[in-house]
Parts: sequence; C-alpha cells; structure tokens
Amino acid sequence: MIRLLYWAYLATRSIALAFVIAGALCPAGRAEAKATAFALIVTNNHAGALGRPDLQYADDDGARYYELFAGLAPAAHLTLLTELDHDTSRLFPALVPIVQAPSRAHVAAAARSIAAEVAAAQRAGDRVELYFVFAGHGDVDHGRGFLQLSDGAFDADDLEALVRQIHADHTHVILDSCNSFFVANPRKPGGRRFATPADAGAGLAQRVANVGVFVSTSAEAEVFEWSALQSGVFSHAVRSGLAGAADADHDGVISYDELRAFVDTASAEIKNSTFRPKVYARGPGGDDHAALVTMAHRPRLELAAARPLRLTIRDRDEVPWIDVHQEAGAPLSLQLPAAAASVDELDDHDAIARHALRPGATSLADLAPAGPPPASRAGDAPFRGLFARPFGPHALAQYDAERASEPPPVFGIARDDASRLAQLLDTADAAQAEVRRISAGEQIAIGAGEIGVALLGDFSTETRGELIGLAVGLGALGVYRYVHRPDSERLRDALVHGLATSRDPARVVAEIDGKLHAAAHDAHKARMYQRWGGVILMAFAGGAYAANQLTDHRISHGDTVFNPLIATSAAIGALSFFTSLAETPLERTAELWDHEPSLAGAPRLVVAPVAGGAALSLVGRL
Repeated sequence: MIRLLYWAYLATRSIALAFVIAGALCPAGRAEAKATAFALIVTNNHAGALGRPDLQYADDDGARYYELFAGLAPAAHLTLLTELDHDTSRLFPALVPIVQAPSRAHVAAAARSIAAEVAAAQRAGDRVELYFVFAGHGDVDHGRGFLQLSDGAFDADDLEALVRQIHADHTHVILDSCNSFFVANPRKPGGRRFATPADAGAGLAQRVANVGVFVSTSAEAEVFEWSALQSGVFSHAVRSGLAGAADADHDGVISYDELRAFVDTASAEIKNSTFRPKVYARGPGGDDHAALVTMAHRPRLELAAARPLRLTIRDRDEVPWIDVHQEAGAPLSLQLPAAAASVDELDDHDAIARHALRPGATSLADLAPAGPPPASRAGDAPFRGLFARPFGPHALAQYDAERASEPPPVFGIARDDASRLAQLLDTADAAQAEVRRISAGEQIAIGAGEIGVALLGDFSTETRGELIGLAVGLGALGVYRYVHRPDSERLRDALVHGLATSRDPARVVAEIDGKLHAAAHDAHKARMYQRWGGVILMAFAGGAYAANQLTDHRISHGDTVFNPLIATSAAIGALSFFTSLAETPLERTAELWDHEPSLAGAPRLVVAPVAGGAALSLVGRL
C-alpha cells in the first residue's frame, strides 16, 4: 500500500513538472497563433451604367493600397483588381503584370483562391486577417447599396457571400464609394430614406460577428478626388492613418476608433461639408477598440516634437503617400512605403522645408536637407483644410467626448435630397396655407349666413341673440384659422434655417423628415376625426329633422330657429365629410418623399472642384 502511494506521488509530481515546463515555454497562456494577412483590393475608375463621370485616381488608390498592405502580408497574399491607366502604369510598372480587371468573374475567382489559401493557413494554426478594399463608384437601388465593377454591380449580398466563403478569423471591409454604408448595412425596400448607426443592427458586421467595416458614407453622386493627392480624399486619409498617423496611443495598433477619429479630425476643417468625408466604423463584434491593423516591422520614421508637426511623405515622382499632423508632445511612428523619398515639413498648408529619406534614418534629425519643396497649388482650395488639425491622444479624447454628447449621425442623405425636400415642403406649405384659408373662408361664410338668417328671420330677440352668438363664434374660429400659421406650415423654413446653421446637414434633413411624418400622421388622424364628425352631424341633423316632422313639430314647439340649426349642422357635417375624403398636402408630401423611385441613373446635377472654382454638370440617363 505504501509503495502504491509512493508511485502515485511520483506520477503526480511528474505531471506537475510537465505543467511547469509547459508554462515556462508558453508563459501566462500567451502562445498565440501566428497572424497572417490577406488583402483583396478592388478599384474601378469607370461609372458603367451609372452614367457619371469616370474617376481619375481609383486605380492609383488601388496601387497605393497594394503597397500599404505589402508591408503587412507577402505578395502571394495580395490581389489587386483594377485597370491601370497610362499614367498610373508608369508610376507603378511592377504592378502592370499582376493586375486583373475589376470584374465580377475576377472577384469570384480571387475569392475562391483566397478561401483555399486561408483554409490552408488556418489548418497550419495561423490566425488569418482578411482585408477587402474597394474604391470607385457606387449607389443605392431600392435600399440596397452596391459597388460598380467593370461589368456590373457588386451588392450587399455579394459582399456577404464573399466574406462567408473566405471565412477568415477576422475580416476588415474598407469601402470608398458613394453610399458605402448601404453596402454593409442594406435597408428594406420602401423603408426610410436615411439610416443611423442604430440601423446597422441587421448589417453585415452584425450578421457575421467577425467582420468589421470602415466605410465612407457620402450619399453624393461622386467620389471626391484631389489632384494634389492623386487620390480619393477618403482613401488618402485612411492610408495615412493606417501607416501610423492614427496611432494615438503609440502602441503599434490602429483601432477602428482611432482611425475613425483620425479621418474625421483630418477633414474637420474642410469648410464645405459636401467635400468632407463622413465615416461609419464598426469593429468586429461591435468592438470599436478592436485592431484594424497591427503595424508591420518595416522601416519607420519616429516622430516626437514639443510643437505640432505637420508632414507629407512623397515619392520620387512627387506623389504624396502619407500626411500627418502630429499633436505636440505625442510620440508617433510612421511606417514608410517602399517608394518614400522625401519628407516635407509644412506650416499651415505651405511646405517650408524638405528632408531626404535615406537608409537607416529613423527620425527627422537623421534626414539630410533636400531641395525646395513644391509650391502649393491655389486651385486646390476646396480641400485646403485637410489635415489642418493636429491628431494625438488629446484630440482622440476630445473626439470621443464630442461623439458621446452629440446625436447619432445620419447616413444616406445627399444635397439632392435636401434640395428636393425643400421643394416638396415649399409646395406643401403653400398648399396647406391655401386649404387652411379656404376652410377658414367657408367657416366665415357660414357664420355670415347665420347672421343674415338671424337678422332677416322672424325670431324672438332671445333666439336672434343665440343665433348671432353662434354665428360670431363660428366666424371668429374661421378668422383665427385664417391668420394663424401652424408649425406644420413652417417645415421648409425650419429646414432652410437648419441647413444654414448646422454642422451636419444630413441630421437636419432627418429631423425635418421626422417632423414631416409626425405632422402627416396628425393630419391623417384629424381627417378621420373630421370625417366621422361630419357623419355624426349629418346623422344628427337628419334624425332631428325627421323626428320633428313625424311628431308634428313637437320637438321644436313651433320655434322657427330649429330648422336653421338643423340646416347649419347638416351643411357643416356634409362639408366636413367631403373635404376629409381628400389627402392633405402633408400626407401627400410625406408619401412623395418616402416612395420616390431609386435615383440610380437618374439625371442629377454634379458639382466637382476644379482649379479656380467648381464645375457644374448634368449627368445621368434622360
């Protein structure tokens, strides 16, 4: 028995020793799977059936996204679907042999290939991060967003199928197109014209828990590009942030929250809200602090200055790759692209010094002075506020505090929507005023008629006084209705005032949308009350008259005022009933606003910034 206990003791000690050794080799359970990244980058300059002007720099954005992710993944894990134009081919000659057209067939083939590689990596024990990036045109059709590929639409269902097919551990969707929000968060046909973050509950990131989305939500007809950047404004800001400029806490990880704050801060000083990127971000599982990118181990530029520092990283062809406006005292590491050649230091928006990058240099002090930086371009005025605000931990904290105190943002409303709503409300206000005045005039006329009957009829003084009092009350009510303008007739004024004073015009349109529907609902209820009230009055008048006749005038006792009262009740009841059969202007306006057909392909005015001003054009199908 003692020997048996001794052997049990030795076995227990051996097992414990094994656990100790395992703990030493894998301390605190930190044996993590190796992270492996894949990226599918799709960009398309052409508008296809949308009938809009082609973009100039979506192919450049694709090439630069490719170079960015080349620091995170091996070339074999990167797929670029685009069509490089002549100038972009000269800037990125190494990409010419590997790119394919951004067609539905090529996207499907790439998804199959990546899915097989991801499955193999996961079997080997790797943790896979997938990036799906799109830059180009997009739109909404019956509440469902889509991306425009070279040969057709790639919609919300296609995106979800791709994500499920590849089945990475985490998938990060980055979209730069009009109405990208509705690609990740489609709404039901016939639903509300706009959306808020609360509506994303049924979106892609909710249905597939390991998916995060970072999208541009502009509802305008065009993706805004800036020739000085040779890029889309949103895509350039995103790449700058992912290169390290958004790393507010300097931990080498760019979270969804950090990148959203960086892009919004970078564009906050663009004066025209039309040109200002608007971001929707949601991390996997709803965690906005989740990592979007963990910075790679590649050449970096370490920055730390007692004053705000604004820099632009350029390549040898003067193409800007990264912009950063570093907060005073905040350390920052920038992951440099392979093509980086110089660093321009800026004062406000003008470059004041240039530094040449050289191998091994890790700080500005290590860089050699270079030739003069390029002169600023006066024609780029619409975007000169870009990167005007410094970003760092204090800016991030202030941004998060402001977001927490403000109402939720609104997505899916464009300038065209605001203009059309203003036109509808202008017509509705005028029609309401006309209906109100006609109705008031009818009441005044009935009251005047009652006074005439009272004065000309054979009534006693007491009866005549009662009739005149009733008529005066009815006429006074009509006069009040004529001169009083209710709030439901002031919706257009409220919209115009709100658009002129609010930081977020889309939120103003959503607020007026709510007021319009509330007023239309109240108008419908009032119309129903009016209809049944008219029926009751007519029934009362008819019943009283019949009873009076059948009982040989015993109800009225020969009082001649009885018949005028019956006639007045019948007239008011009939008028109320028949006028209640027609929709009110508010109801009709709400119906027109809600059930407008899809605007995809419809003619629309487009304003695009150009040197010295803006170009106005009409695009679409007539």
